Order: sequence, then C-alpha cells, then structure tokens
Amino acid sequence: MDVLWFRLSRSPSDPTESVGRVSTGRFMAMIDRGSYWQIGYVVPKGGDSRLRAGSIDALRASVRELVPSFADRTEREPASWHDVKTLSVQVDRLRRWHRAGLLCIGDAAHAMSPIGGVGINLAVQDAVAAANL
Repeated sequence: MDVLWFRLSRSPSDPTESVGRVSTGRFMAMIDRGSYWQIGYVVPKGGDSRLRAGSIDALRASVRELVPSFADRTEREPASWHDVKTLSVQVDRLRRWHRAGLLCIGDAAHAMSPIGGVGINLAVQDAVAAANL
C-alpha cells in the first residue's frame, strides 16, 4: 500500500480526537493537528500514479464519501495534487541484524508501516531486548 498525505482545514463542529474511516476497499486516517486535519488516505501500491493521472476532484469526492461532514472543505481542499504527498509504505526486515561493531534496531532492522506508531514501538522493544542481552 501507499499513503497519500494532505491537510484539510478544521471546523469548530469537528470531533476533537484522531479517527479513522473504513469502507469497502478504502481506509483513511484523520489526525487532529489542532488547526487542521492531517489526512492519511491509503491507496493500493502504485495507485498514486493512477490517481494523479486524473483530476484532484476524484480524491476529493472519495474523501467526501468516507467523511460526509468534510464535504464543505473537500470542494476546494486539497487545492491541487501539489498539496498531496505520497508515502510509499514498505514493510521489510534484515536477515541479519548485527555484525562486529554494529547492531541494527528499529526501522534500520525492520521497516514498518507508519500507521499507529508501530515502528517506534518495535524500536523500543529492540533496544530493551538488546540491553537485556
């Protein structure tokens, strides 16, 4: 998968917590950043280029379908594809995490999805395990 990241403005009537929305074949995370929402819109691997070949209106319409309360903002936000960044998600791991004078932990040893802070949690677990050994 890949994740499209962009901002949407906040409205006083918006919820105050970060949330996610799931629909058939779609997932979107909405992170409360105080003055705006940071949106993480999940697309299939390589789906970014197919979406970008079309109008930004297709992304806006999909966000409106997932979160109807954002309809007023998604008429104009994001303004263009320039406002949408792509995170190419890759989950991977090293076969060997060490050699003389080097120990790889966290994302250096096993790159994880950024969703939910998985990477930092595994990095801390790696550090604790290494310290105990």
